[in-house]
Amino acid sequence: MKILFSHSYFLQFDPKQVSHAQPYPPLGTIWAAALLRHHGFEVSLFDTMFAHSPEEIIPVLDRFKPDVLVMYDDGFNYLTKMCLSNMRDAAFRMQHLARQYGCKVIVTSSDAADHYEKYLNNDADFVIAGDKTCCNKTTG
Repeated sequence: MKILFSHSYFLQFDPKQVSHAQPYPPLGTIWAAALLRHHGFEVSLFDTMFAHSPEEIIPVLDRFKPDVLVMYDDGFNYLTKMCLSNMRDAAFRMQHLARQYGCKVIVTSSDAADHYEKYLNNDADFVIAGDKTCCNKTTG
């Protein structure tokens, strides 16, 4: 199984953080990808930090051809809550693009846990809250 990990924090969508010029590595996303790679999955990572649009994931989808997209936002970093509507829209767009490529979409973030219906209605197959599956398209 091929799994593509990403997150939905786009520095360009957060003008206040652009002015601070202190980007952060998506450590939670990297850790999750490394753990699955360690357990034998074929894994790739698309870091959106310096991307300018969600469409930048398209070449990665073309090249890697993942079975699953995991949108894993680092819940320990306050930046994931900044410019939330911009980041949520970017997540929805990436989910939609992944579904067009035939991927299952799994999302885990504080926003997705709080608003799982919005994510499920925008092409996510599963939303994970904490260490359990919160909901999916069939169980709600």
